[in-house]
Amino acid sequence: MNQKTLKVFKALSDKTRAEIIKKLLGQKEISCQELSKKFSLSQPTLSHHFNKLIDASILKLRKNGVNHYYSIDKKYLKNQGILIERII
Repeated sequence: MNQKTLKVFKALSDKTRAEIIKKLLGQKEISCQELSKKFSLSQPTLSHHFNKLIDASILKLRKNGVNHYYSIDKKYLKNQGILIERII
């Protein structure tokens, strides 16, 4: 298993990050504000988890002004041999 794939699984080993991905499955993208409503965590804590998922290339970030939108990078994951829908 290569380092990139290991980084994905390490990021997903955290329960909160796995829950974030579950909320995103079936969505094209979701705003940070909308995702924040689904968790009882502080903004800095959520940002930490989002950054870990982005760093592992699991999530993509799109900025529109002050708004942030997240989506699962299924193409990257598929290239790593990971079908995210099957493991989450």
